[in-house]
Amino acid sequence: MNTTLLKEELFKYAHSLGIDAIGIAPWPLPSEANQILSEDTPCPFTRGTLEERLTAASQIEHPKALIVCLFPYYQKAEQTNLAKYTWGDDYHLIVPQYLEKLGQFLVEQVSALHADNINYTRALSTEKPIGVQYEIHCDTSPLADRYGAYLAGLGFYGKNRCLINPTFGSFTNIGSLLVNIALPPDSPLKIDCGECNRCIKVCPGQSLNTNRFQFETCKSYLTQKKGELTKEEINIIQKTPLIFGCDVCQDVCPYNAAIPITTIPEFTHITPFISAEEIETLTNREFKSLFGHKAFSWRGKKLLLRNLNIIKERL
Repeated sequence: MNTTLLKEELFKYAHSLGIDAIGIAPWPLPSEANQILSEDTPCPFTRGTLEERLTAASQIEHPKALIVCLFPYYQKAEQTNLAKYTWGDDYHLIVPQYLEKLGQFLVEQVSALHADNINYTRALSTEKPIGVQYEIHCDTSPLADRYGAYLAGLGFYGKNRCLINPTFGSFTNIGSLLVNIALPPDSPLKIDCGECNRCIKVCPGQSLNTNRFQFETCKSYLTQKKGELTKEEINIIQKTPLIFGCDVCQDVCPYNAAIPITTIPEFTHITPFISAEEIETLTNREFKSLFGHKAFSWRGKKLLLRNLNIIKERL
């Protein structure tokens, strides 16, 4: 099988779907991955053990490549109190739909190639067809998606710990397909943030000013943290108007200064702002019915109302 040609056809098909940033990372992950992904105190939202992150807890018998795609979500709005990644439809629901199409494309392409090979070689009818196996990974699995995207040449690690793509900046969702086909891997980009420290300076919780990302003081984490908050945590949330997530470190990044508006249809129907009046009288079932397709809904309406009250007290 000509895997170089297969990769070219896959990329063409991805572009036809509106996926303009796609690359291949090697699998298994390189030996350095163990050290890069190791964390003494990982964020509670990080899924899986180190071993599971290194293997993606894959059920594929012999995975050989990781196909990584970026899904830009950048939009503009006059009034907002929600992080930009939550404005469109929930990427956890949307991205897998695109990845499924890529997986089926591979199945069809490999099946066709194998059928042609049988015709040309007059192979015996008892010969087994080549089977394509693929797994979809989009944030809810232990796969180290940012590291995979880096290896696939789709971006570099910013000082704000975001993956930064030269074209789409850091406002992207990552989706991956782990496959049992040895597609030729791409190479990491050789660029970085240089001397820029804007994100470090403006971070509301000063989470970025050490070698370890201090998730405990990250506003995005705190707006999603359940339970009683300390006075210091409340003060961090009150530093900006957002009630869910935090875009400060991305908003000041030079790589985000002139990025294009998303063309992913599902990310163009946006809800950038939500008020207490909209949700306080809703039952949990009603809230889920109205906003269950948005990423900001995953922690429930009670948490949003708490954060709205915190911001209101600031004003």
